[in-house]
Amino acid sequence: MVNSLLRYLMGLFAHKSVRDFALALIFSFLALTSYSVQAEWQSPAKLGLPQLAPPLQLNNLSGKPVDIASLKGKVVVVNFWASWCEPCREEFDELTQLQESYGPKGLVVLAVNLAEMKPRVIQFLKGNGFSENSVEILLDRNSTVYKTWKARGLPTTFLVSKSGRIEGVWIGAIENVESNEVKGKIESLLRQ
Repeated sequence: MVNSLLRYLMGLFAHKSVRDFALALIFSFLALTSYSVQAEWQSPAKLGLPQLAPPLQLNNLSGKPVDIASLKGKVVVVNFWASWCEPCREEFDELTQLQESYGPKGLVVLAVNLAEMKPRVIQFLKGNGFSENSVEILLDRNSTVYKTWKARGLPTTFLVSKSGRIEGVWIGAIENVESNEVKGKIESLLRQ
């Protein structure tokens, strides 16, 4: 009986639409659980995460590879998001504001999209009035980088120093980039 049930479930997950639906449910659950965590920069050590930024090499919307290793000397915001995640959608404007305000001072925002195809991402951008280059959007089709970085739900944002150290992790949506909590930390790292 148990073997029959297991074979049935495995057969269901072999279908792409069921697998995609299951992934959406899992990511939605992760996004909902992220609300229970206090919205502030947390140290990676406190969360059991590595101090040094893991590798991150993905293609952007133009198909050009972007490697975080080439961004040493800049402060980098790595944000994991998806277009179906409502807090991610709401936060996207904050990310573009960060890039506009601090890009000229040496900040780079990398918006790592989770498991979506390029046309879906483009549709999200156009539907919400964002240009394709408002921030550097990277495509993590298989969620490999998401897993490597040990992100905790969606959205999760990592703040990486000029030397490649993770200086803060924000779990949940950043709702106000003008707050002292957000801009104070970023400005401090830009001055180093």
